[in-house]
Amino acid sequence: MPLIRLGDVELYYEEYGGGGTVVVSAQMAFTEGRYPSRLAGPPTGYHVYCLQLRGYGRSTHVFEDLGERWYPTWAEDVHRFARALGLPRFVYTGISHGAGVGWYLALAHPEDLLGFVSVVGGPHDRSGGDTSAARRAQIEAGRDPEKLRQILQRGLPPDAEGDPDTKQRREALLQRRINRFLAMSDEELRINPRKPFPEARTDAELARLLSRVEVPTLLVAGMRDHIISPEASLRAATSVPGAVAVFFQDASHWVAEEHEEAVIAHVKVFVDRLVVG
Repeated sequence: MPLIRLGDVELYYEEYGGGGTVVVSAQMAFTEGRYPSRLAGPPTGYHVYCLQLRGYGRSTHVFEDLGERWYPTWAEDVHRFARALGLPRFVYTGISHGAGVGWYLALAHPEDLLGFVSVVGGPHDRSGGDTSAARRAQIEAGRDPEKLRQILQRGLPPDAEGDPDTKQRREALLQRRINRFLAMSDEELRINPRKPFPEARTDAELARLLSRVEVPTLLVAGMRDHIISPEASLRAATSVPGAVAVFFQDASHWVAEEHEEAVIAHVKVFVDRLVVG
């Protein structure tokens, strides 16, 4: 079992491929055979490390609420992981909360990063309190499968009329998400990392904070994302110097699975430019 001890924490990770470009991703959990582990295969062929965040799964569990320290702690874990393995400068990619880790990493340890790919991870709008409505609802739902289904279904755009294949794929995606939450322990279900960068009280303050990011950044967003609004993604794209953004008009918060091939193609173009440049 690939576990690494980093001081006060033991982290579980999976390693894929062996190409020259290193990609690191950190999430609460990964779907086997899907983005980002697929970046190890063609057409990209990267050396990919998928790291399970402190607090979840086979990594060390946390029984206290770290409050606003969750994201900084996770980012430091990624930094220490890379140093412990002696990784060269790498591309960090994350989906949603995993992208939140990347924003902190880009600001705290830009020397680690060749580039940053944020998938549905533009930091949240400042309205609505310090926790997103979706996160609050998931915590309240616990392991109730019907409540989880209702909450997670809000994240899916309407099925294409008369397209049974799309409906079947979305149902399978939805059930995987439900099963993931049902399998969690009580302490995992209670984790509430809040919105990234709580010190930014307004959208304008958040934009100024993001303007300090110096790492080459690609943002992938869904126009029908109910968690990270298109406006939040556009704010990040217009604030980070030199950022590149791709918006999928028909995609939800699950764009990495809804348009996986296209997302990987855009990542390849972005990373190729970094490597050649």
